[in-house]
Amino acid sequence: MFTKRDYKVGAFVVLGLGLIVLVVFLIGNDRRAFQSHREYKILFDDVMGLRPGAPVHLGGVRIGAVSSVEYTKEDYEKVHVAISVVASDANRIRTDSVAQVAAKGMLGDKMLIITRGSADELPDGSIITSKASSDLFGTLAALGDDVKSTLGDAKTAIGKIQELAEKLADDGLQDNLKGTLAEVRALLHEVTTGSGYPARFLSDATEADRISRLVDTIDQTARELGATVRSVRYAVERVQAGPGFAHDLLYGEGPKKQVEQIGSAAEEVALALRGVRQADSFAHDVLFGGKRGDDALQNVTALTADLRDIVRDIKSGKGTIGALLVDPSIYEDVKRVLGNVERNNVLRALVRYSLKKDDTPPKVDVGER
Repeated sequence: MFTKRDYKVGAFVVLGLGLIVLVVFLIGNDRRAFQSHREYKILFDDVMGLRPGAPVHLGGVRIGAVSSVEYTKEDYEKVHVAISVVASDANRIRTDSVAQVAAKGMLGDKMLIITRGSADELPDGSIITSKASSDLFGTLAALGDDVKSTLGDAKTAIGKIQELAEKLADDGLQDNLKGTLAEVRALLHEVTTGSGYPARFLSDATEADRISRLVDTIDQTARELGATVRSVRYAVERVQAGPGFAHDLLYGEGPKKQVEQIGSAAEEVALALRGVRQADSFAHDVLFGGKRGDDALQNVTALTADLRDIVRDIKSGKGTIGALLVDPSIYEDVKRVLGNVERNNVLRALVRYSLKKDDTPPKVDVGER
C-alpha cells in the first residue's frame, strides 16, 4: 500500500517532469528547434567574438542561430561561420543578401544580421556574402586607425614645415629674396613712372583708344569671318542638297555628257600631239628639230635683225620717217604747208573737182596668188 508520503513524492516528480518538458518546449519553440532548417556558410576576416549559438536576425526577426565558428584546414585566412536558418524564413535570403556581425548588447555579445535581397533565392548550403562589422566597437577601432594615420601625416607635415623653416632661415636665401624684391619694386616703379610702353599702356589715353580700336577691328574681323563661314556652310549645304553640277559631280553619277566631252577633247589633243610628234611636218620640225624648223628659225632671226636695224635708223633720223620723228624743222614745214592748203581756196576747188571727177573708184583686179 502506498502511503500519503509516497503520493506526495510521486506528484512532485510528475510536476517536476512536466515543468522540465514545458521549459524545453518553450525554449525549443522560441528557438524554433522543432522546425526544419537550412544550412548556410559565411566567410569573415574578423568575427569580433561571434560564438556558436548566437542568434541570426533578418529584418529584426530571429530566423536561426550560428552553428559553428572555426577555421578550416583548407582555408587559414577566412573564418568560416555556419548558420542554421528556419526553412520557412530561408526563402527570404537572396543571392544579393549580405551578412554582418553586430553587437547584441552592451555586454559584448554578438549576433549575425542578414539583409533582405531582391534577386533570386539562395539555395541551401550556399555561401552568403559578408560585410565588415559596423557596430560601435568596430567604428571605434576604425576611428582609432584613422586617428593614428592622421597623426602620422601630421607628424610628417610638421617635419616638412621645420625643414622649410630651416631653409628660409638661410642667410643666402634671405639675401636672394631681398634682391629679388628690390628688382621687382624697381621694375614696378619703372612701369608706373617710366616712358616705356608699359607706362603708356597704363596711363596714356591714346594707347587705350588704339587698343580699343584694335579690339573693335578684331571683333569686326571675327564677325566677317563668321559671315564667311556661314556663307561657306550655306554653299556646302546647297551642294549637298542639290541639284546642280557640283552636286552631281560629288554625290551623283556625274555629268556624263560633260565628262564625255572632256574625254573626247583630251583624246583629240592627244591625237594632235601624236600627229605632230610622228608626222613629217613644219610643226614637228619646229618643236623637235628639222630642216624646215631651222630655216624658219633663221628667217625669224633675220627678220628680227632687219626690224632692229630699221628701228635704229628711224631713231637716228635716217629716211623720211626718221626725219619726221626727229627733225622739228620738217614738222614745222609740213604744218606750214598744210596750213597754207587749208587757206588756199584755189587748191580747195581743185581738190573738189578731182573728187567729183573720180566718183567711180577704179576697179582692183584681185587675182589668184
